[in-house]
Amino acid sequence: MKKLNLILTAFIIFTAFAQAQEPISDAEYKALLEKSPFNSVYPKNFTKAADAYFDASMQLYTNGPIQEKQAHLAALATSAATKCQYCIPYHITQAKRLGATADEIKAAIMIAADVMRMSTMFYGNEFDLEQFKAMLKN
Repeated sequence: MKKLNLILTAFIIFTAFAQAQEPISDAEYKALLEKSPFNSVYPKNFTKAADAYFDASMQLYTNGPIQEKQAHLAALATSAATKCQYCIPYHITQAKRLGATADEIKAAIMIAADVMRMSTMFYGNEFDLEQFKAMLKN
């Protein structure tokens, strides 16, 4: 069953990859670049698919299962942990626009730092994962 799932997943990814490479006209490409300068980071034939994905993924912030401010605070924490110099100012700006306080922003960043610290401690010390999971069941 695992092999079948793997084959189906590979087929879906390959199909999406092939569709994403469909040629687009210069006019379509120009329109996509005018819509968002972020579209310039993709190869031309991937731009239409990337733009559609970006539009859909942004719905997670505005229409997702958690409130928009909390979504941006979570994204800020992730951005800080991954040290994304582009994402950090964006998510801080959005969180502030949505009413986040300085303390909420600092707390989100501190949570990211704490998760990274503990991950480093457990991973670096080769703490037994099964032992850890067993501890969580208590």
